Amino acid sequence: MTTTAHNAQTAKTWRNAIFRMGRYRSVLAITAFSILMSGMVTGVIMSVFWWEGVDVLLKSLLVAAIVPGIVAPLASSFVVKLLIELEDLQTQLLEMVNRDPLTKVYSRRYLLDCLEIEPERTLRSNEPMSLLILDVDNFKSVNDCHGHINGDIVLKKIAQVCESTLRPYDVIARFGGEEFVVLLPNTPLPEACTVAERIRENVANATIGLTSGESIRSTVSIGISPFIPPDPKCINLLSRADKGLYKAKDNGRNQWAIAD
Repeated sequence: MTTTAHNAQTAKTWRNAIFRMGRYRSVLAITAFSILMSGMVTGVIMSVFWWEGVDVLLKSLLVAAIVPGIVAPLASSFVVKLLIELEDLQTQLLEMVNRDPLTKVYSRRYLLDCLEIEPERTLRSNEPMSLLILDVDNFKSVNDCHGHINGDIVLKKIAQVCESTLRPYDVIARFGGEEFVVLLPNTPLPEACTVAERIRENVANATIGLTSGESIRSTVSIGISPFIPPDPKCINLLSRADKGLYKAKDNGRNQWAIAD
């Protein structure tokens, strides 16, 4: 391990320890450590001047305890507070990058990152994996007839319905426009078809309230593809699911299909 990597790992270890303890216990621990180190250093230094007597040594140790006892809580409280706020900001930034701002499902970037990792994990664990591509049917007419604000409402509602239909470890992401992609780990093709049908049915039955007070319904077409190795970045997986989507569209929409 290089010096830089070692230093980074050490800093991460200390940072994690601070987060586990929390702000107040971290400040208390840092203060106690500062007093201990100050007392030890003072004791070593004063041992050189042993002829000054025990009284001087005790006074020196008292000063060595009082000074860090006052300074350390103030300084460490500020630093720990800064670290916690920085961690919160990094978490928020990561959430902004990984989530679609409109629908709050995962972003395209997050999905593509998953598609680079999942093939290796799937092959290592010898588990099946499938992928769905969903497209909102006749979405342009929704925007044309009801406006883009209501179009956004439709997308958000469909995303909520899909997310509530899926398992906690499934990944749904907005891939672009009115298109969503669902990654289904540990899911063979027959089960993926069952999930697709459940999503199709739930979306079709959902009532979507518009800003005008009017309610409409919408449907989705779905393409399905199983993971077939080797496919390092799931390029073929996406391509086959996309072909299945076009097949579902050609067959009349509001249905799912598997590419030939």
